[in-house]
Amino acid sequence: MTEILRPIGVIARALESIANIEFQQYDLTRGQYLYLVRITEQPGIIQERLGELLKVDRATVTRAVQQLIKHGLVERYPDKTNRKIKHLYLTEAGRAVYPAIKAENDYSNQMALTGLTTDEAHNLEALLSKVSANVAANWDFVKKGHVRHYYNKGGITMPIQAVTLNQLPDLQSISRETFTATFGAENAAEDLANYLEEAYNTDRLTSELENPDSFFYFIYQDGEVAGYLKLNIDGAQTEKAAPDSLEIERIYIRQSFKRLGLGTQLINHALAVAQQFHKTNVWLGVWEHNTAALNFYKNLGFSQVGDHIFQLGSDAQRDLIMQKTLTV
Repeated sequence: MTEILRPIGVIARALESIANIEFQQYDLTRGQYLYLVRITEQPGIIQERLGELLKVDRATVTRAVQQLIKHGLVERYPDKTNRKIKHLYLTEAGRAVYPAIKAENDYSNQMALTGLTTDEAHNLEALLSKVSANVAANWDFVKKGHVRHYYNKGGITMPIQAVTLNQLPDLQSISRETFTATFGAENAAEDLANYLEEAYNTDRLTSELENPDSFFYFIYQDGEVAGYLKLNIDGAQTEKAAPDSLEIERIYIRQSFKRLGLGTQLINHALAVAQQFHKTNVWLGVWEHNTAALNFYKNLGFSQVGDHIFQLGSDAQRDLIMQKTLTV
């Protein structure tokens, strides 16, 4: 597996150490200069948003802002309509310090890119932006109380990652690909095409990704997206269900990655998420003629508890509702 975090960590620690030394004359340490930069870029920013931008917790932001106020570099003003909300601005002293911080950043950036062509630098920036988005999504996921799970098969880690809005094109592609591969042969071409457009259009997937009660995950194998999972709780569930229920609405593995145990890993992940949200019943719908899927879920402890009609175009298809009860 390609290792990128170690060199990124070395770069970050080295530049932070240099900056801490060079900014001692301004009483700026432990990355406090980063706060000044963000406040300069967004005058009136609130502490919560500052923490989100810098990917640090509330206590860390509070301590840093208090130090900046103590040194006369930042001032805090209450919101005009809600005095509990405090907006942050640079003082005159803070604005006087900013040019030195900007100059250091420009110098360090240019130094770090020494030996790279303009095209290489642009490509690196684009790639690091993707890496940053991936890490930011995980930061947000964990800060909301979720738990990341890691699965290992034959000494190789198979990560399951939350899907972000930036990955919507990938989600759209794999959704259409896997649904077609699974059900295309059994449905009329027109019905299938209409369903794919209705279920996986950009607006609908965006809405589902933004729904706080729905969760999408990709599972990776050898660096590629091998499958995906969609879970629903509470009001996002597609059927009326008890408050202690979690729905597995979609679980698909690409054809080239089947029989590698990835489906079982996604089910295990779904069960872990259910426990995390204190849900004791996990359910899903399975087409009555999908014998392989029915046997797969039965082997994992799911049993039929009902059925419902899944309408695909003019064809009313019967899905079996299967459920697994978790032990507390």
